[in-house]
Amino acid sequence: VWVHRISPAFTRSTVPSPHFAFDYILMLGALLLAADLGFIESRFATLGDAWPLHLLLVSLVYSAFAFRYDSRGLFTLSLTTFAAWRGVAAVSLERAVLAVLGETGSVRMNALVCGVLFVILGRLLLHKDVKAHFEPPAVHLGFLLILQSIGWGIEAFPDRFLLGLAGAGLAAWAWRESRFTLFVFGVLAAYLSGVTTFALLIGEPYFITLATTGSALSLIFGLIAVHQRFRKE
Repeated sequence: VWVHRISPAFTRSTVPSPHFAFDYILMLGALLLAADLGFIESRFATLGDAWPLHLLLVSLVYSAFAFRYDSRGLFTLSLTTFAAWRGVAAVSLERAVLAVLGETGSVRMNALVCGVLFVILGRLLLHKDVKAHFEPPAVHLGFLLILQSIGWGIEAFPDRFLLGLAGAGLAAWAWRESRFTLFVFGVLAAYLSGVTTFALLIGEPYFITLATTGSALSLIFGLIAVHQRFRKE
């Protein structure tokens, strides 16, 4: 009630915070609401085996509050809660449908789909100029989920190759768009693919440790140097 009373009217653009505690009170209220729903479900089992739908409901409520009150923090929570819903649902409600993939495969597939959806959502918000400042959290989380879903199977050559390819593609796009954080995501994914391949080919722990340490230090200093070419985010 307090947040609603002092908040400005909804606009498509950024809204200056009306109070230094505005976002904190809003997020506290939203988190307490989710805790209440969790207590109700654990106490009364209102949804039974479909209890993960509570996570979807919380995600939708968080999203509505985030857009209405212009809270990037709450928008990020809505995305992570949605991803949590898909992760839980993948191992509880979809076993019959995705049994061929197994539990790990189901979670990976859901993470990949969520990542793609988040990236599309972020780009749409930017393109349509509706809360365009919500684009970075959606895109960053989306690419993290995409890379994680691919990297989960890094011990297999196809996944390792695909991780390196996806990382290189992301780094190239981020370089063109001057997005340093996404550039780091891509470089780290490609590096992880390369260093894992090297380790599997060499097989000698001493040389693996030496090469990994040296290459990691070089990567850190290289990223520091490259950072100067990017505009401040």
